[in-house]
Amino acid sequence: MKEQRRSRRILASIPIEMQSDGEPESALTAVINLNGALILSAVNWPTGSDLRIQNPETELHTLARVVWCGNQDATGSYKLGVEFQASAPEFWGNRYVPERP
Repeated sequence: MKEQRRSRRILASIPIEMQSDGEPESALTAVINLNGALILSAVNWPTGSDLRIQNPETELHTLARVVWCGNQDATGSYKLGVEFQASAPEFWGNRYVPERP
């Protein structure tokens, strides 16, 4: 059975900042796509948390929601699945190149 996704996933380690109501927290992506990311975070943001995510490389920000949170790994990071409020192709800059038809 072929898995259907809205956009392709790309392995990419991109420093980002995430913020809910407090101070921004630094984090790192592991996987990116046009609709969200897999993020490695020192903060265990609960599922359903609304976040403002900023990409310092592009100086853009987007709103997102945590859709799942994994256990803490050996490095002390939590894996967070986040979904953007709206598709954001420009957010990742030249790190995300769409597939050619």
